[in-house]
Amino acid sequence: MHFNFSFFIRVFFVYATLCIASIWTFSVIRAGAVQEKFDERVDLELASQAELLLENSRSFLVSIDPNQIALQVDRLYKVTNNRFTVINPLGEVIADSHEDASQMANHLQRPEIQSALASGSGQISRYSRTIEQDLIYYALPVYSDTQLLGIVRSAFFIDVMDEAVSSEINEIINDAVLSAVVGLFLITLAALIQSSSVEKLALIALDISAGNFKGRVPEKNALGLKKLAEVINQLARNSASNISDITADRNRLSAIFAGMVEGVIDVDQEQKILHINEAAVKLLGVDSAESTGKPVWEEVRNNEITQALDEAMKTRSIVKTQIVLTYSKSINNEGSVVDIYAASLSDDSGSPIGAVVVLHDISELKSLERIRTDFVANASHELKTPITAIRGLSESVIDDENIDQDTVLQFMKRIHSQSIRLSQLVGDLMTLSRLEDAHESERFTIINMNELVKSAVESAQAAVEEKQQKLNLEISEQKIEAYGDRQNLSQLVDNLLDNAIKYTPKNGEISIKLSIEDKELLLQISDTGIGISSQYQQRIFERFYRVDKARSKSLGGTGLGLSIVKNISERHSGKIQLLSQPGRGSTFSYRMPLAKNVNPQKVD
Repeated sequence: MHFNFSFFIRVFFVYATLCIASIWTFSVIRAGAVQEKFDERVDLELASQAELLLENSRSFLVSIDPNQIALQVDRLYKVTNNRFTVINPLGEVIADSHEDASQMANHLQRPEIQSALASGSGQISRYSRTIEQDLIYYALPVYSDTQLLGIVRSAFFIDVMDEAVSSEINEIINDAVLSAVVGLFLITLAALIQSSSVEKLALIALDISAGNFKGRVPEKNALGLKKLAEVINQLARNSASNISDITADRNRLSAIFAGMVEGVIDVDQEQKILHINEAAVKLLGVDSAESTGKPVWEEVRNNEITQALDEAMKTRSIVKTQIVLTYSKSINNEGSVVDIYAASLSDDSGSPIGAVVVLHDISELKSLERIRTDFVANASHELKTPITAIRGLSESVIDDENIDQDTVLQFMKRIHSQSIRLSQLVGDLMTLSRLEDAHESERFTIINMNELVKSAVESAQAAVEEKQQKLNLEISEQKIEAYGDRQNLSQLVDNLLDNAIKYTPKNGEISIKLSIEDKELLLQISDTGIGISSQYQQRIFERFYRVDKARSKSLGGTGLGLSIVKNISERHSGKIQLLSQPGRGSTFSYRMPLAKNVNPQKVD
């Protein structure tokens, strides 16, 4: 049982004081009542006894018979143990129950005698010099008609009354002590229980302040603290519910921050980092755990970001800027282009509490914009060249009336050649557009790649023979099947084979190998052509990119063949790779899943 000693002492002292004070007050009142009761009883007893003595002594006072009067006094004494005295009108004592009347002094001046003669009765408490004791006297005059016959007096010993009163008061004291003992015992129990209840309340309150809301105070045993126990329990339940909601919201926000592609940094008024998500960590190259709690300028070390934060917190507005992070590489291994949004944060009262920085990496967008711009420029240039040639040649034929027939025929051949090149260029552009259209529906089926490669080789045989090249074909005897679009895969093989033929000189050698490796289809097309330097190998799959532009144009290339190959490869979950050395030739390797390893529903 939990116990708070200081609280117990305070409660016990208060309750004990109240208990003892109550018992003392009640005992005093009760003692006063006892004293008053005895006083009334003695007064009544003395009066009745004096009247009885008066009636018994009247006749003897008339006859003046001292013996009979003494006999009456003695009789009443034996019955009551009180003192009785009879006095004649002169104050002489006729009879007394405790002393020899003849030896007693005149009593006429005694206070009770004088009071009785003056008012008809007299009562007084005083010390008796005769018997040397304190007594209560009550005196009555005895008349016969109007003649005073004498005075009778009864007296009660105060010691006897005090003894009786003391006995009663002792009983009251005993009762008070017993009541005090029982009361203090009950008070001790109550104080212990209440201090325990208060300690439990304190512990529960401490748990609530520490964030533990599971504890509850027993409401039935709260001993006067039931309402407080109910309030604390309700507070615990409400706090638990509120904390649960806050935790859920915090987890939801943390999940949102973690899932955001934008980097987010939350700082306080001193620009110390409170939260930083994974995207910001990757962009800025910092450690999340080590950065938290440190100044943003110390961890990020980028003037543009800190300046944007300073301005946002100073002006309490949104600040936008753009930076290039050289230590964060983009998809082109260049510095990442990042849009910065810095905004001040305020609480419900409008007071500033910090700021937030959002980092949006737009490197890919910038790259796509550059590719699109380059594509438009290259396409325009590639289209303009044959159109200009066709226009110039045709204008020459039209404007020169004297042009000879052989020249006209030569010009027409050149116009025909340029129109073929223009047609190829438009065809490749349309193919590329179709491949990049996400909504373009492809006719995926199971394809026999053995037959497809053989067909491509047969189609290219004339071009190979024209350049007197040697073509080696190695196809696995095992049937190799792929799941894809026949037209697209056929164009992929044709483009790779056409590329090898174009860039391999006369008497060169081209090898084609179709096999299965690591449970994948592997198509390898090698040549002994001019080769490609390593610095250009990353870009040869870009649109209109040519390593040797003059050679490419002379060979009739559009600059889109390998770009089409890459798009077809990606459409079929494949991968195209290049190994090449200048002067020694190139090898293009294309890998894609086998048909049996593909789930058609996922592909479609």
